[in-house]
Amino acid sequence: MTSNVVRAQVEAANRRFYDAFETKDADALAACWAASDDIACVHPGGPWVSGWEDVREAWEFILANTGYIEVGVEIVAIVVADPVAIVSCVEHVTTARDGERVEASVAATNVFELGVDGWRMLVHHASPIVRLISDEPS
Repeated sequence: MTSNVVRAQVEAANRRFYDAFETKDADALAACWAASDDIACVHPGGPWVSGWEDVREAWEFILANTGYIEVGVEIVAIVVADPVAIVSCVEHVTTARDGERVEASVAATNVFELGVDGWRMLVHHASPIVRLISDEPS
């Protein structure tokens, strides 16, 4: 059973990551990641990137090419197997394109490791959620 304190720490680390993304703060975003060449990231529709240099470059590209963005996070589950925690969540992303608000839902899995500097991200994997529309009325 995971203590409420550990769960709160993991949730806070997860929120710091999304806050850094929303504010497009590259330094704050970098501080969320573990200092390891074993980290990895997959953005929706993007390739698998691994190692700090490639992950940093991918995020810098996204931050440089993102205007307005809001990310609401709905946590589905947190699993802690000390010193690793896995956060499964749904990102509710709002951006602007051609002057219009665009909303999308993204399934994300964030893997954190507990180190001397607290919980730091090892893996961020995000995939778009596709809604299937049936021909039958509901």
